[in-house]
Amino acid sequence: MKENKKSFFFARVFADTNLYKVYISDKQTFRYGAEVVIKTEFGQDLAVITSLKTDNEDSKEKFFDSGSLIRYATKEDKTQRKNLDKKIVNLKAEINTLVDYLKLEMNITHVLIPLSDNSICIYYTAKGRVDFRDLLTELRNKYKFKITMRQIGQKDRSSSFLSTSDLFLYNRQLR
Repeated sequence: MKENKKSFFFARVFADTNLYKVYISDKQTFRYGAEVVIKTEFGQDLAVITSLKTDNEDSKEKFFDSGSLIRYATKEDKTQRKNLDKKIVNLKAEINTLVDYLKLEMNITHVLIPLSDNSICIYYTAKGRVDFRDLLTELRNKYKFKITMRQIGQKDRSSSFLSTSDLFLYNRQLR
């Protein structure tokens, strides 16, 4: 009896450090470079397909298992993502103001709010350990959903952004 392998592809969420493995059925169409809605560790979000479809499980890539493809991104998803991106700009400025006020030795590199708009992930760099409990208290008093802090190194920071070719595909899809 032939083993039924599941096909999958890899996708990246803009400004996220994770690579996501997403399963797709043979009945679903596959479009390399398309934007899709997937489950991330922070909630549902928009991602770009960055690999070909395969069933080869021997990947050496480190990835977060996203489960099955939720859907291809709709116009509404893309509009919501743009609105959240505007919200992120203001939120990052607010967080940087709090970091300065609290005199924390850290640099906020980027902030993620998933499409599901139910959590915030704050990425930062720092030379050492940072006690950010006061920062979290301030933010949780204002925003009543899950807030995650992630310290990343320079290597992680550069990999957290889509490659030039991925960014080209991402921008092309937004049109």
